[in-house]
Amino acid sequence: MNSFERKVQTRLHLHPEHLRMLLALPTEETVETLIQYHIFESKNAYLGQLLSSLLPIWETLACDGNETLGKLLRLLESTRISPIKHEDQLLHSNLLRLRILSETAGPFPFSPLSIQENLLKFLTDSEILADLPQLEVISFSPAEISPLTAELERYKLSPISRRYVQNLFHAERQEAILSVLAYLAKNYTLLGTCRQAYAVMLSLDELDKWSKHPFCLRLLANRFWEYRTQEIL
Repeated sequence: MNSFERKVQTRLHLHPEHLRMLLALPTEETVETLIQYHIFESKNAYLGQLLSSLLPIWETLACDGNETLGKLLRLLESTRISPIKHEDQLLHSNLLRLRILSETAGPFPFSPLSIQENLLKFLTDSEILADLPQLEVISFSPAEISPLTAELERYKLSPISRRYVQNLFHAERQEAILSVLAYLAKNYTLLGTCRQAYAVMLSLDELDKWSKHPFCLRLLANRFWEYRTQEIL
Protein backbone atom coordinates (compact mmCIF):
# COMPACT_ATOMS: atom_id res chain seq x y z
CA MET A 1 0.00 0.00 0.00
CA ASN A 2 1.52 3.33 -1.06
CA SER A 3 1.33 6.60 0.89
CA PHE A 4 -1.75 7.82 -1.00
CA GLU A 5 -3.65 4.61 -0.31
CA ARG A 6 -2.70 4.77 3.37
CA LYS A 7 -3.97 8.35 3.49
CA VAL A 8 -7.31 7.32 1.95
CA GLN A 9 -7.63 4.39 4.35
CA THR A 10 -6.86 6.60 7.35
CA ARG A 11 -9.38 9.20 6.24
CA LEU A 12 -12.13 6.60 5.88
CA HIS A 13 -11.30 5.05 9.24
CA LEU A 14 -11.01 8.26 11.23
CA HIS A 15 -13.67 10.46 9.66
CA PRO A 16 -17.14 8.90 10.05
CA GLU A 17 -18.88 11.65 8.07
CA HIS A 18 -16.68 11.03 5.05
CA LEU A 19 -17.49 7.33 5.22
CA ARG A 20 -21.19 8.12 5.71
CA MET A 21 -21.23 10.21 2.54
CA LEU A 22 -19.58 7.34 0.68
CA LEU A 23 -22.15 4.83 1.94
CA ALA A 24 -25.28 6.96 1.60
CA LEU A 25 -25.52 6.53 -2.18
CA PRO A 26 -23.34 3.52 -2.96
CA THR A 27 -21.90 2.89 -6.40
CA GLU A 28 -19.81 0.07 -7.82
CA GLU A 29 -16.78 2.25 -7.05
CA THR A 30 -17.93 2.50 -3.43
CA VAL A 31 -18.00 -1.27 -3.09
CA GLU A 32 -14.55 -1.58 -4.67
CA THR A 33 -13.16 1.07 -2.29
CA LEU A 34 -14.59 -0.68 0.77
CA ILE A 35 -13.05 -3.96 -0.32
CA GLN A 36 -9.71 -2.42 -1.23
CA TYR A 37 -9.25 -0.62 2.08
CA HIS A 38 -10.87 -3.27 4.32
CA ILE A 39 -13.03 -0.61 5.92
CA PHE A 40 -15.52 -2.95 7.60
CA GLU A 41 -12.85 -5.29 8.90
CA SER A 42 -11.54 -2.79 11.43
CA LYS A 43 -13.31 -2.56 14.76
CA ASN A 44 -14.68 0.94 14.55
CA ALA A 45 -16.62 1.91 17.66
CA TYR A 46 -18.83 4.18 15.58
CA LEU A 47 -19.85 1.58 12.99
CA GLY A 48 -23.16 0.64 14.64
CA GLN A 49 -24.17 4.26 15.10
CA LEU A 50 -23.09 5.09 11.57
CA LEU A 51 -25.08 2.28 9.99
CA SER A 52 -28.14 3.05 12.12
CA SER A 53 -28.15 6.57 10.73
CA LEU A 54 -28.08 5.17 7.18
CA LEU A 55 -31.01 2.77 7.58
CA PRO A 56 -33.73 5.23 6.42
CA ILE A 57 -31.72 6.12 3.30
CA TRP A 58 -30.94 2.49 2.55
CA GLU A 59 -34.60 1.54 3.08
CA THR A 60 -35.57 3.76 0.16
CA LEU A 61 -32.77 2.40 -2.03
CA ALA A 62 -33.64 -1.20 -1.17
CA CYS A 63 -37.32 -0.70 -1.89
CA ASP A 64 -36.31 0.62 -5.32
CA GLY A 65 -34.28 -2.52 -5.99
CA ASN A 66 -30.81 -0.96 -5.82
CA GLU A 67 -28.56 -3.93 -6.60
CA THR A 68 -25.36 -2.07 -5.67
CA LEU A 69 -26.68 -1.65 -2.15
CA GLY A 70 -27.14 -5.41 -2.02
CA LYS A 71 -23.47 -5.93 -2.88
CA LEU A 72 -22.45 -3.46 -0.17
CA LEU A 73 -24.63 -5.15 2.44
CA ARG A 74 -23.11 -8.53 1.67
CA LEU A 75 -19.78 -7.09 2.81
CA LEU A 76 -21.32 -6.51 6.24
CA GLU A 77 -22.80 -9.96 6.77
CA SER A 78 -19.87 -11.34 8.75
CA THR A 79 -18.88 -8.04 10.37
CA ARG A 80 -19.42 -7.33 14.06
CA ILE A 81 -21.34 -4.08 13.87
CA SER A 82 -21.89 -3.36 17.55
CA PRO A 83 -20.24 -4.60 20.77
CA ILE A 84 -23.75 -4.88 22.24
CA LYS A 85 -25.13 -8.29 21.28
CA HIS A 86 -28.81 -7.35 20.95
CA GLU A 87 -27.99 -4.23 18.95
CA ASP A 88 -25.66 -6.20 16.70
CA GLN A 89 -28.35 -8.82 16.03
CA LEU A 90 -31.01 -6.19 15.36
CA LEU A 91 -28.81 -4.29 12.92
CA HIS A 92 -27.85 -7.48 11.09
CA SER A 93 -31.53 -8.40 10.89
CA ASN A 94 -32.34 -5.00 9.39
CA LEU A 95 -29.48 -5.29 6.92
CA LEU A 96 -30.59 -8.77 5.86
CA ARG A 97 -34.07 -7.46 5.05
CA LEU A 98 -32.59 -4.52 3.15
CA ARG A 99 -30.22 -6.76 1.24
CA ILE A 100 -33.04 -9.08 0.18
CA LEU A 101 -35.22 -6.15 -0.87
CA SER A 102 -32.38 -4.58 -2.85
CA GLU A 103 -31.71 -7.87 -4.65
CA THR A 104 -35.39 -8.30 -5.54
CA ALA A 105 -35.93 -6.61 -8.88
CA GLY A 106 -38.22 -3.63 -9.25
CA PRO A 107 -39.56 -0.80 -7.10
CA PHE A 108 -42.47 -0.98 -4.68
CA PRO A 109 -45.92 -0.20 -6.14
CA PHE A 110 -46.66 1.87 -3.01
CA SER A 111 -44.99 4.24 -0.56
CA PRO A 112 -42.90 2.31 2.00
CA LEU A 113 -43.22 5.25 4.39
CA SER A 114 -46.99 4.83 4.59
CA ILE A 115 -46.49 1.24 5.78
CA GLN A 116 -43.80 2.18 8.28
CA GLU A 117 -45.99 4.87 9.81
CA ASN A 118 -49.07 2.62 10.03
CA LEU A 119 -47.44 -0.75 10.64
CA LEU A 120 -50.05 -2.16 13.04
CA LYS A 121 -52.83 -1.32 10.60
CA PHE A 122 -51.19 -3.24 7.76
CA LEU A 123 -50.31 -6.17 10.01
CA THR A 124 -53.99 -6.78 10.73
CA ASP A 125 -54.89 -10.25 9.37
CA SER A 126 -51.49 -10.41 7.65
CA GLU A 127 -51.05 -14.03 8.74
CA ILE A 128 -53.22 -15.05 5.77
CA LEU A 129 -50.17 -14.43 3.59
CA ALA A 130 -48.99 -17.85 4.78
CA ASP A 131 -51.85 -19.37 2.75
CA LEU A 132 -50.50 -18.09 -0.57
CA PRO A 133 -49.06 -20.73 -2.93
CA GLN A 134 -45.79 -18.77 -3.14
CA LEU A 135 -45.12 -19.74 0.49
CA GLU A 136 -45.40 -23.45 -0.25
CA VAL A 137 -41.67 -23.47 -1.01
CA ILE A 138 -41.08 -23.03 2.74
CA SER A 139 -41.09 -26.55 4.09
CA PHE A 140 -40.79 -28.18 7.50
CA SER A 141 -40.11 -31.87 7.85
CA PRO A 142 -42.56 -34.17 9.68
CA ALA A 143 -39.86 -34.71 12.31
CA GLU A 144 -39.67 -30.97 12.94
CA ILE A 145 -43.43 -30.55 13.26
CA SER A 146 -44.21 -33.76 15.15
CA PRO A 147 -43.36 -32.37 18.64
CA LEU A 148 -45.90 -29.59 18.04
CA THR A 149 -48.80 -31.79 16.92
CA ALA A 150 -51.08 -31.31 19.92
CA GLU A 151 -50.53 -27.56 20.07
CA LEU A 152 -50.91 -26.96 16.35
CA GLU A 153 -54.24 -28.77 16.51
CA ARG A 154 -55.33 -26.10 19.00
CA TYR A 155 -53.47 -23.39 17.04
CA LYS A 156 -51.76 -22.23 20.21
CA LEU A 157 -48.16 -22.65 21.34
CA SER A 158 -46.88 -22.83 24.91
CA PRO A 159 -43.85 -20.74 25.98
CA ILE A 160 -41.69 -23.88 25.92
CA SER A 161 -42.83 -24.73 22.41
CA ARG A 162 -42.11 -21.20 21.26
CA ARG A 163 -38.47 -21.70 22.18
CA TYR A 164 -38.48 -24.84 20.04
CA VAL A 165 -40.21 -22.99 17.20
CA GLN A 166 -37.63 -20.21 17.34
CA ASN A 167 -34.98 -22.78 16.45
CA LEU A 168 -37.06 -23.96 13.49
CA PHE A 169 -36.80 -20.48 12.01
CA HIS A 170 -33.04 -20.64 11.62
CA ALA A 171 -31.05 -18.19 9.49
CA GLU A 172 -31.43 -20.06 6.19
CA ARG A 173 -35.18 -20.44 6.65
CA GLN A 174 -35.55 -16.82 7.67
CA GLU A 175 -33.79 -15.68 4.52
CA ALA A 176 -35.97 -17.93 2.37
CA ILE A 177 -39.16 -16.56 3.95
CA LEU A 178 -38.02 -12.95 3.66
CA SER A 179 -37.14 -13.55 0.01
CA VAL A 180 -40.66 -14.77 -0.74
CA LEU A 181 -42.16 -11.83 1.14
CA ALA A 182 -39.95 -9.40 -0.80
CA TYR A 183 -41.12 -10.94 -4.06
CA LEU A 184 -44.75 -10.60 -2.98
CA ALA A 185 -44.22 -7.00 -1.87
CA LYS A 186 -42.90 -6.01 -5.27
CA ASN A 187 -44.75 -8.31 -7.65
CA TYR A 188 -48.08 -9.54 -6.32
CA THR A 189 -51.11 -8.47 -8.32
CA LEU A 190 -53.12 -7.19 -5.34
CA LEU A 191 -51.78 -3.98 -3.82
CA GLY A 192 -53.13 -4.84 -0.37
CA THR A 193 -51.13 -8.07 -0.36
CA CYS A 194 -47.99 -6.20 -1.45
CA ARG A 195 -48.37 -3.84 1.48
CA GLN A 196 -48.99 -6.64 3.95
CA ALA A 197 -45.93 -8.55 2.76
CA TYR A 198 -43.71 -5.53 3.40
CA ALA A 199 -45.36 -4.95 6.78
CA VAL A 200 -44.62 -8.54 7.81
CA MET A 201 -40.99 -8.12 6.73
CA LEU A 202 -40.67 -5.05 8.93
CA SER A 203 -42.29 -6.80 11.88
CA LEU A 204 -39.78 -9.66 11.70
CA ASP A 205 -36.71 -7.47 12.22
CA GLU A 206 -36.40 -8.61 15.83
CA LEU A 207 -35.25 -12.22 15.91
CA ASP A 208 -37.28 -13.21 18.98
CA LYS A 209 -40.50 -12.19 17.21
CA TRP A 210 -40.44 -15.10 14.77
CA SER A 211 -41.70 -17.71 17.25
CA LYS A 212 -44.53 -15.39 18.36
CA HIS A 213 -45.59 -14.01 15.00
CA PRO A 214 -49.09 -15.02 13.78
CA PHE A 215 -47.74 -15.34 10.23
CA CYS A 216 -45.08 -17.83 11.34
CA LEU A 217 -47.56 -19.83 13.42
CA ARG A 218 -49.91 -20.06 10.46
CA LEU A 219 -47.06 -21.17 8.22
CA LEU A 220 -46.31 -24.01 10.63
CA ALA A 221 -49.98 -24.89 11.05
CA ASN A 222 -50.47 -25.07 7.30
CA ARG A 223 -47.63 -27.57 6.94
CA PHE A 224 -49.00 -29.57 9.87
CA TRP A 225 -52.46 -29.87 8.31
CA GLU A 226 -50.92 -30.81 4.97
CA TYR A 227 -49.16 -33.71 6.68
CA ARG A 228 -52.31 -34.59 8.62
CA THR A 229 -54.34 -34.68 5.40
CA GLN A 230 -51.75 -37.03 3.92
CA GLU A 231 -51.90 -39.09 7.14
CA ILE A 232 -48.18 -38.53 7.70
CA LEU A 233 -48.78 -37.10 11.19
